Amino acid sequence: MHDRTGTDLQAGATGTAVARGGDGSQGLRNQTGVPLHPWKADISNGLGHRFIFLQVIHHHMRPYRESSGVDYYRHLISLSGVCSYWCNVIRDSPSLWNQIHWSDSPEVIKIALRRSSSQSLHVVLVCVTNEQDPQDITYSFIPALDPHWDRLQRMDIVLPAAWMGFVRTALRKPSLNLEKLSLTDEEALSGAMEIDVFGGTAPRLNDLTLNGVSIRWDSPVLYDLVVLNLYMIKFPSTSTILHVLSHSPRLRTVAIRQCFTNSVAESSFASIQLPQLTSLRLDLGSLDATDDVLAHIEDPGPCSHTTSLYPKEEFGDFLQQRLLKWLSKWKSLALVPFEGLLLEIDGGNLRVELSTADRSEPLALVIEGLCLFWVHQFRVALPQLIDELAWTKDLTTLRLRLGSPPQGGPASSSQQFIIEQVSRLPPVTSLEVLGSDTDSILRGLRLGDVSSLFKNIRTLSFSRIDTLFRRLRSQLDWVRETVQIIKDAAESASDEPNHGGQVLKVEIRVPGSAISKKAELVEDFERLVGSGNVLVVKDEVGGL
Repeated sequence: MHDRTGTDLQAGATGTAVARGGDGSQGLRNQTGVPLHPWKADISNGLGHRFIFLQVIHHHMRPYRESSGVDYYRHLISLSGVCSYWCNVIRDSPSLWNQIHWSDSPEVIKIALRRSSSQSLHVVLVCVTNEQDPQDITYSFIPALDPHWDRLQRMDIVLPAAWMGFVRTALRKPSLNLEKLSLTDEEALSGAMEIDVFGGTAPRLNDLTLNGVSIRWDSPVLYDLVVLNLYMIKFPSTSTILHVLSHSPRLRTVAIRQCFTNSVAESSFASIQLPQLTSLRLDLGSLDATDDVLAHIEDPGPCSHTTSLYPKEEFGDFLQQRLLKWLSKWKSLALVPFEGLLLEIDGGNLRVELSTADRSEPLALVIEGLCLFWVHQFRVALPQLIDELAWTKDLTTLRLRLGSPPQGGPASSSQQFIIEQVSRLPPVTSLEVLGSDTDSILRGLRLGDVSSLFKNIRTLSFSRIDTLFRRLRSQLDWVRETVQIIKDAAESASDEPNHGGQVLKVEIRVPGSAISKKAELVEDFERLVGSGNVLVVKDEVGGL
């Protein structure tokens, strides 16, 4: 194999055919069937055009980079066979060659390391076939990286637990410039194996993910992190978690999910300060453990928080003592100019989001696993939450997202209760309806129930409509009735001061099987809300 052109590599490493066009140029079709043409000489001159072309190649290759690098270089090398200009740009662009995959042949790895020049490296060590030998990690792959060790900036490792010993041996030497490390046990054994890496030294590491893999919890690898993600790990106690957090005062994002512990920290454990924390997610198997961690974090400031509940847990006091206090803290941030609020109730999820002018992402409070097994607690907690949100009356926008009610209680009474409570909110400006007539909180909606809530509504959207075509007609009838009720609510307030006569915009996300009726649906709903006020699109999440 030579390193002259992409075609040399293509013939030796990929086996992919490149067809010649009638003009003698080489043509190629990507996976979507879109033809890729030679870059014309008259537009290829100058650094500006080269930069734009390189961005196009990066965009095209992104899916292969994000899928653990499988087939990344096979497709990149195929692209270099389109024409000599493509070949030269791809060959001479180090940023296209800086992802190193264990799944590639030693020859391709060697070429990638050379062509990446001095670029920082992203190393992907993933088991993709049963034919891979874990000893190759120690005796082939890591030795190939040795001369470039201090170029390592990111490592993603996904291996069976039995192979982690090879990782521990291979990563015994510190990597001085490593910033992001992810270790995943693909067999998800809840952190049954504890390993240490880089001799406990990773000076620049600021982003760490451990998925089913434990390391020594006093390891300096855990010090001074900015992002920490822990999954499927059984901790000795919450004091271990607090110890880890206390050594990283710069933490901005913490996600501890599907983890477990049977012991809480001693009351004498000192509080920890995380002044830069912006997102905290806790799922520790019990509210006692979650509550203990939250109790030891001192004044996290404007931070999003997600908590997972479990069936039949006593969550009423927890909501009042911890999560409502979180909302109250947001309210007290007088210097933060809040602009909008989102309240979502959908199945087992309760979400509150506050958008601000100075943050790209909204502040979010999320409760997962909510159910009505403890009906009394839910009936106490939801009114308290609505009371806590009463101060949002001065915000510019108030969005309401309603799906199905929490499971475990009488459906009809829970729907009525939820509608009664959300109707105490300030008038909604945007409503998103998730689901259909059979499971929606809004099933059986009556104008008298919502006239004050929806009088200021400007946008209304429907999604997650049943993909069964035979049910589509009845669901659309329900959508039509709901639009009419909300339109009537808005029109009933048109004479009120400051109403402004807002125009109602409607978006309907339908399954792919119904998108052919788009024009018919637009015409139908425009009879209700006026021409140009209806958008019908395919539901990429709920539709087929």
